[in-house]
Amino acid sequence: MFNDPSKSFREVVAQAKEEREQLDRLLTISTPRERMLVAVAVLVSLVFAAWLFFGEVARSVTVDGVLVESGGNPSGNNRTLRAVVWLERDAARQIEAGMAAAVEVVSTGGEEYSFDGEISAFTTAADSGWPELFEAVAPAAMHRVEITLAEDFDIAAPDVAECRIVIELGRQSPISLSGLGSS
Repeated sequence: MFNDPSKSFREVVAQAKEEREQLDRLLTISTPRERMLVAVAVLVSLVFAAWLFFGEVARSVTVDGVLVESGGNPSGNNRTLRAVVWLERDAARQIEAGMAAAVEVVSTGGEEYSFDGEISAFTTAADSGWPELFEAVAPAAMHRVEITLAEDFDIAAPDVAECRIVIELGRQSPISLSGLGSS
C-alpha cells in the first residue's frame, strides 16, 4: 500500500480512510433477520454464562474392584458389601464415608446385579510387608470400601467376585470445576 512510488502519501492515506469507512458499513445490522440472529446469539451467551455460575454438574468416580466379602448383621439381613479397589491418590482424597455409591456385580452364572447404597467405611489397605516409602511414591494404592446397601440382597454372592463401583462425589458448578471460581 505504501510502496507505490506513483501515489503521494496523502492519496494513500485518503484511500486507507475510505477502506475503513467501508468496513464500518459492513458491521451494520439492518434487516430483521440479522437482528434476530444477534438476539439469539446474545441469548445463548447469557444462558451459557448463567449455567456456568448457577448450574450443577454431577461428579462421580467409577472404579473396578474385587468383592471380597458380603455380609450383614447377625439377624440375617444382608446389607453390607466389602470390596478392594485400586485408586490414585488424588481420587482417593475426594472419597469419604456417607457418599452415595452403586455397585454392579456379575455373578458366576453371568447375571448382572446392581445395588445402591452409601459408603460406610473407606480405608487404605496397607500391607505391612511393603515399605512405607513405596506407598508414599506409588501413583495408586489399594483401598477397602465398605458399602451399606439401601435394601437387602438375596443373591448368593461369591466370596471373591469382580465388581464395578460408581461413587458420586457431589455436585458443583461448572465454573468451580474449571478452577476459575472460588470454591
